[in-house]
Amino acid sequence: MDYYHYLCINMTSLDIIIISYKEKAFHAAFIPDIFTSEDQKLLIGSHSLNLALYDDDKGYIDEEAKIIDEQIYAFIDDEYFSLSSEEFIEKVKLFLD
Repeated sequence: MDYYHYLCINMTSLDIIIISYKEKAFHAAFIPDIFTSEDQKLLIGSHSLNLALYDDDKGYIDEEAKIIDEQIYAFIDDEYFSLSSEEFIEKVKLFLD
């Protein structure tokens, strides 16, 4: 899909990608589906990406923002993207409970 570009940073711990939107880079990460036993991945975005995509008063910034947002399962604080995979998944579980 050509509406965003990504780059894998670290495959040994957390599967982090960079989503480019409006010429800015934002972290996101693929994690195993923590809610089902299915072999699927969930895309977790950074809080800063969420702020860039959506305005509480006006809604989505543009159509591209809506397309990106619809692929992201949840958003989590930017600081968590430096954690190990296990720690990151635990933070996501806590955040979504």
